[in-house]
Amino acid sequence: MSTSKLIPDRAMADDGDAPSRDVVGEMNGVTCHAAKVLRSALWAAYGDALGWISELTDEDGLKRRTAGEPLCRPIAWKRRIGGRSGVIASLPAGCYSDDTQLRLATGRAIHPGGFDVEAFARVELPVWLSYALGGGKSTTAAAVNLGKPKVAWFANTFKGWTESGGNGAAMRIQPHVWSARAPGNPESFLPDVIRNAICTHSHPTGIMGAVIHALTLAHTISTGRAPSPDELGTAIAAAENLPALMRNDFEVWNYWRTAYEREAGSFCEAWEQAIANSRDALRIASVNHPSLAGAESYSAIVDNLMLRERQHIGNGILTAVAAVGLTWCETQPVEALRIAANAVGTDTDTIATMAGAILGATAEAEPPVEVLDVDLLRSEATRLSTIAQGGHPQGHRYPDLLHWSAPKTRSDALTLAKNGDLYVSGLGLAHTIEDPISSPQDGFQWQWVDTELGQTLLIKRRVALTQNDETDSVPVNLSPHDTSPTPATGNATSETPIDLEAALDYIAAHIRDSEAIGKSLRNVVYRGTRGQIAAFTASLVDLIREDREATLGHDGHGNI
Repeated sequence: MSTSKLIPDRAMADDGDAPSRDVVGEMNGVTCHAAKVLRSALWAAYGDALGWISELTDEDGLKRRTAGEPLCRPIAWKRRIGGRSGVIASLPAGCYSDDTQLRLATGRAIHPGGFDVEAFARVELPVWLSYALGGGKSTTAAAVNLGKPKVAWFANTFKGWTESGGNGAAMRIQPHVWSARAPGNPESFLPDVIRNAICTHSHPTGIMGAVIHALTLAHTISTGRAPSPDELGTAIAAAENLPALMRNDFEVWNYWRTAYEREAGSFCEAWEQAIANSRDALRIASVNHPSLAGAESYSAIVDNLMLRERQHIGNGILTAVAAVGLTWCETQPVEALRIAANAVGTDTDTIATMAGAILGATAEAEPPVEVLDVDLLRSEATRLSTIAQGGHPQGHRYPDLLHWSAPKTRSDALTLAKNGDLYVSGLGLAHTIEDPISSPQDGFQWQWVDTELGQTLLIKRRVALTQNDETDSVPVNLSPHDTSPTPATGNATSETPIDLEAALDYIAAHIRDSEAIGKSLRNVVYRGTRGQIAAFTASLVDLIREDREATLGHDGHGNI
């Protein structure tokens, strides 16, 4: 079955023809889509901030964290950060976990030309380790491995990589749907969802969780309502076509799949099993539908899916199904996310954040409590929805990946810029919020910082910071009018125009600078059409030869 069959034909219409069930308001076109994306992003972060308070604890532990008060909304609380060698940190009300951190990282790597998987894998994930608030074993191990030189995102073969079936990919892929120009057509966003997922999660269960969540979120944005059990079944059926979709991605199919099959056997057979497992989970979760209502009904779903069992907590498929199941029990996001957060013993924050993304797209209002970095969440949601509508908003400019090296350790990401300001590797300038927190380990501290991006980080650092020359490495603009960062997907589109004349003018002015030539050529290869690449290459050859001939004219030997 084609993936385009996920969304019913009546829901494939423009927003102006959307069903009357669209509760976002009497809006259409750009405004309607922007409102859905904004509320989806805000409620996802709200669910994360609320559910993180009850994650990985029991009833007694939750009472200690909330000082005996019921968990109804995000509050200030304390938690050990950084493992056994970390510190007890006071977390402000609305502080979010790794779920939202990695969602922001995914969003930053999305630009008008697509998903810059290289920047996500080589910059965002390794640097995230230094400020991670939580994080599963697979995501952490994958990020550590990606920080090593020459480890490619499609060949991230860390120990246990083929067994990574957790929900660490599913919880972060919403930006691919928010920025999709045709959310009713899964082929417009699933290739990037797959690329994102296999950076850290190569087991079909982990990939399937990301695919199910992407499809159900896309359904909600397209129709204005969360999917029913039958529509979730349609999404699972659509996912059967994923191997065919993957064949169109050379790096995924020829490199990643080959490596996977060399170690774990046939991917297509494993994918068939993931489809079967998803159908079983749907059948179990929906057994009492449509009589499902309230916390008791959600508790029944939790028990039936065995979401408190050690082997099932964090399972990618079960988490994605449970997030949709929660929407059957409660349609109002504030109550639904409270229910999820109080289901102690489950993966509270991830189920709440994924359900929040779905229900937020149908919400009539924003969350009752603003989470940390709400201005950043708003601006990123606006930027992504603008991309979805064909706009070219400016985004984050990553360092030149030709010369990028990830921080050697988690404590090396925070450094000093040449002017003495704090600098977070790959992310930019920052300033301190309060005094560092001393670590049990000599020579290390934890520091709250505010980045120039607008994100608040509790980052591990050395007491004596080193200087960073990264700010000298800025990507080359192909045109003075091109302010959007360069995507490294290799999937050029007509909507990422390149001013070849300006690019060649730049080359002519820097003809003796091999680094500048290399950067410009790389950018054109990544962003240009085949015709543009051919034209640019031919002109580049002519410019280099002309310069060579002019140089030889000085003394006949090429010496100036």
